Amino acid sequence: MKFIFTISLFLILSPLLTRAAIWTSTDGKEVEARVIRVNPDRTVVLKTYRGKVVTVPFSAFIAADIAELERLLALPFTPHPVTWQEMNALFGIELWKDPLLWDDPTEEAAQRMQLKLESKTDFMENHRSYPLGEASVLTEPVYTTVLYGGKEHVESLSFVFLNQGDIKLPPEQNGSRREINPDLLEEMAEKIEASGMRVHDVLKPVLGEPRRDTLGKGNLREKVWRWDWNTHAIMLTMQEGKYAALRIMPIERAERAGRMEKLKENELKERMASCVERAANGDVLIGNIPMINQGPKGYCLPATYERYLRYIGIPADMYLLALAAGTGVGGGTTLYGMSDATGDLLSAHGRKSEYIGSMPEPNSIAEYIDQGLPIMWTFLSTPAFQAEVMKNTAQRNGKELKLKKNNAGQAEDTQENGHICLIIGYNRQTSEFAISDSWGPRFAVRWVPASAMRYATSDRMSVIKW
Repeated sequence: MKFIFTISLFLILSPLLTRAAIWTSTDGKEVEARVIRVNPDRTVVLKTYRGKVVTVPFSAFIAADIAELERLLALPFTPHPVTWQEMNALFGIELWKDPLLWDDPTEEAAQRMQLKLESKTDFMENHRSYPLGEASVLTEPVYTTVLYGGKEHVESLSFVFLNQGDIKLPPEQNGSRREINPDLLEEMAEKIEASGMRVHDVLKPVLGEPRRDTLGKGNLREKVWRWDWNTHAIMLTMQEGKYAALRIMPIERAERAGRMEKLKENELKERMASCVERAANGDVLIGNIPMINQGPKGYCLPATYERYLRYIGIPADMYLLALAAGTGVGGGTTLYGMSDATGDLLSAHGRKSEYIGSMPEPNSIAEYIDQGLPIMWTFLSTPAFQAEVMKNTAQRNGKELKLKKNNAGQAEDTQENGHICLIIGYNRQTSEFAISDSWGPRFAVRWVPASAMRYATSDRMSVIKW
């Protein structure tokens, strides 16, 4: 069979026909076209740059092209007319290496996207970056990018374009987070909505009219614009002018409003118990707790909750958690507000939040740590307390303490003194507790004298359990 097309060497301007493949027939003829559909009868429907649609048998192509068509035919879905190369060009990043993201090793995908490893456990990993508007996705400046993976492969991806809690306040507002000028709030809301609509206007001409959908439940419910591409649900949300974000997840998960398959109670208990590590020196420590870096603003509570929820198998996003709990401009959330906001989410997964007292004591702490249950602890994060934690941890590790700028803690969490972290271990012999702050890997495990923790405690402790 002969092709009647000729190869195009000029720049194709149509966004739907860019980066089309070159297909070669057995007699050496070439055509630039994209695949519309691969049929079970081993024929392929091609669309040329001139807009002509033809159906051609596999046997008309050279061996290399037949191999590519066989690969496409073996896919468990019909490839979308927009190719993965075109999607990468549209997003402005190397997100895809083929039509399916979900079988990619998480680390490999992160390297393509130039994301740094934030955390890796036996059950999951995540890679995050804070471009702070200095990089763009879908031509829009992006503030945060995070890639989530399970044991082996990518599970979801999130971009935050603009978020009220992360907008820098003018100098005159820095000391009064909860009394923000109403005009400033309105201006922020308009900027956030405009950011989201620009993303919408980039996606719509290429992927078509989106459908309206929802993610989450109760206080964590989001209204979204959704495009489906191959097996990917691409979901844009502008939540009440609070933030503009784009989430990508498998379509079947999107159909469950974003929920993952629920872990059974006995499976969760066994997994958590397996995470408890015991050392010869008396240290008892919970491993496999993912790290989440709360970022440049005071999102310690939403980040801590996200870490806990992901540890027990519940997907969460600190930006949505912050919004649901009433986090204001510049950050700042209450434990009570977060507990109320996450009630429906926990209930849907057969879990609940429980207050367990206010004073860290070895016996009460051990009761939960031994089960693999971290404890959320609120306290006064003063510079003196953080310095003592760093000094004690350094001495424990046989190192000399060298405090650098922002090495003792995160400034935004010490300005008003309120902070929350996870208690993840204890040592009865030395009367110490292990804490984990949501400030990045350097703060994943630090050891604190029990006396210092009792002095710093400011509120009740809580756990999330079955």
